[in-house]
Amino acid sequence: MRPTLLRLLAQERRWDNWTVFCEHFERAARDTAKKRNSPSLAAISVPRRTFDRWMAGELKKLPQRDTRVILEHLLGFPCTELFGPPPDVFGTTRAVHDRSGLSASIAISDRWATSRLFLSTAGDAADSWEFAGRSCLDGTTTAVQFHSATAADDVVHVAAADAESLRRFLMPARRGLLIAVDEHGDENGPKIYVVDSSTVRKVLASFPGPDGVLTLPAANELDDTTYAFIWALLQLDDGLLAADQILEEERQTMDALLPLPRSALSREARPELTTVGSNWLGSAFCAQHIQRRLDGVTEPPVFWTREQTGEEAAAWLFFRHKHTYLRTLQDRFPEASATMSRAFCIPETQVTRSSRYERILLFLAIALMEMHHIHVRVTPRPEYSAVDGFALAAGQRAVVANWVRTDALWRADTITARSDLRAYRAIFNDASATSVMDGPSPASRLRALAEYLDIDWPWLIRRCLALGTSGIAGLVRPRSRLITLEALDRVLRFVGSLPPDR
Repeated sequence: MRPTLLRLLAQERRWDNWTVFCEHFERAARDTAKKRNSPSLAAISVPRRTFDRWMAGELKKLPQRDTRVILEHLLGFPCTELFGPPPDVFGTTRAVHDRSGLSASIAISDRWATSRLFLSTAGDAADSWEFAGRSCLDGTTTAVQFHSATAADDVVHVAAADAESLRRFLMPARRGLLIAVDEHGDENGPKIYVVDSSTVRKVLASFPGPDGVLTLPAANELDDTTYAFIWALLQLDDGLLAADQILEEERQTMDALLPLPRSALSREARPELTTVGSNWLGSAFCAQHIQRRLDGVTEPPVFWTREQTGEEAAAWLFFRHKHTYLRTLQDRFPEASATMSRAFCIPETQVTRSSRYERILLFLAIALMEMHHIHVRVTPRPEYSAVDGFALAAGQRAVVANWVRTDALWRADTITARSDLRAYRAIFNDASATSVMDGPSPASRLRALAEYLDIDWPWLIRRCLALGTSGIAGLVRPRSRLITLEALDRVLRFVGSLPPDR
């Protein structure tokens, strides 16, 4: 009997083992249930006997409707085609994925719901890693290639089994990540390490190892910390690159509106912008609006920041203009006795619904501010979630600037009415009084924040120290001129220098 398209696709992906196939099918079932808001789909599985019949082509009628929906989501073809003969184009090439690539792809997709690994069906095509955002990241995909690895102390040795395949993968025009898999790992499964393809090109060109052996730091192990950086940076970077030309054109609009005390720009004005591009434009405008309106202010203002999740706060770690903004404020109020203050509203519901990798991004964004001598307060009171971002210069003005969770690219205002200024001060004072970041020093406040965000403090210190020492550029590199890794490296070293115990 001629094999079906389903059987050929399963073989090409190395899913023709019932256990392996079920891993992917059940993951697709959960994903489909979520997208269709149909919880019953998540409970559907494939019995061993049914799978054997599918592989043998012994199907007299198509599966039940719900099973068909999941299969079509998983494999990308209608079931009428999946259970029919494959087109002649299939089978001309076949990608061979070793056990390490399969186990790593399953482990990654299982651990992080915002990513999926797709193994290529063709020998000359790269595998791919797809990332999804939650609300303000657009999603993106990067090429990946799997290699076997052996970890020893603080170094990972990667052996390229096919030098020609690696050479093609490292083409400079394409973004890519090399995934190294140590099958021995530990009781939790294989150890997985990641390195940017541009780093591999540089290392191999400068220090070609014997027999194609590449070394990378063990700090590049894929866990919630490194996944957070890869997940956020790739989406921010690609979102900005896709909007680069439009953002350059919009600089004139920004320059024209900045002198105005009040302005707002609808997202409909630039519907072709990516979500990341829109957020960058709003953030850049708000930063300049605040700096202009603080001219003449001699005492350090207090700030209210609207970000509540790691996805929203990631801009502080990567956007170049954010770091310029923080440095400018620090230079304007340099006296040690004039420490600035900034408040966040992060309700417990936001903490519980966020995965740990996202909470790590949020923690590091706040640590970045503490590093710049900004005393941070975090209130859990949800009634303050709708408060706009502002900078309050006591007795003079409140500079309102918001681009987070709005239907506009930005909303900016300058308020001088005394009653309004008293209201802003009352909000900030209440946030300070209810802050979960209590302590006399940055270390004590950040330790309290880690506890609130349910992040293990000693583990976080170790990971930040290791990654700050090795540098993030070896893990993943930006391509957009609007992104930098300098501040992230600095804050990792800052957190890594804090005492790991109480």
